[in-house]
Amino acid sequence: MADRDPWLVVRAPVPRPALRLFCLPYAGGNAGAFESWRTGLPRSVEVNAVQYPGRRERAAEAAPRRMTPLVQALEAALAPHLDRPYAVYGDCLGAYVAFELVRRLARRGHRPADALVVSSAVPPHRSGVEPDYSTLDDAAFLAELVALGTLPPAVAGHPDLAAAALPAARADFELGRSYRLRDADPVATPVTVVVGDADPHVSAVDAAAWADLTTAGCTMLTVPGGHDLLARADAGLLRAVRTALTGKEPS
Repeated sequence: MADRDPWLVVRAPVPRPALRLFCLPYAGGNAGAFESWRTGLPRSVEVNAVQYPGRRERAAEAAPRRMTPLVQALEAALAPHLDRPYAVYGDCLGAYVAFELVRRLARRGHRPADALVVSSAVPPHRSGVEPDYSTLDDAAFLAELVALGTLPPAVAGHPDLAAAALPAARADFELGRSYRLRDADPVATPVTVVVGDADPHVSAVDAAAWADLTTAGCTMLTVPGGHDLLARADAGLLRAVRTALTGKEPS
């Protein structure tokens, strides 16, 4: 499946998974952010990391800059893989993509998601206008990415790696700035919210407001750390995701 589908990277395919987990990265991120997850979740869970256009093996493609066409494309890409129970996870900007994707799939008659898991994200009806990063030159923008924890300093300091990362990151931040929640219709899917206890961008009060966007219950899990839980491959985040999917802490 991973070899045939440019949208999905599946490092450890499961023949008949009990659950498929579709994973959406933070702004500037890619499918590599979920590399360690294939060994950190139950063997019955198949991790499907989403690879957006404009990065890694899809670097020659135009990166998405608007939410609606991105979610439409994701619907088409994921539809053949919804024959099994599935959950959707999104981090930061990926949380908004995940929410809109779960809503679109349900509205268009697809099998509904069994769970929606979001991390490091203020719910879209509580978020303000994102800063206009397009006004920053490359050096200043790279410094912002490092400060947010979405780009390692070693990458920002390497001219070739930084140049490769910039176009997709700029597109993602434009996508985030342009996104607006058009309506507050909730999902009929349980939502789990993971937040770092030292996250300067997402308060516990804001994170709890994800409950407004579901009719199926909302659980908040707080783990040690800041805003860059996924970028740091934080073990606490992975344990929280495992708990969200299985309903119990790993032994």
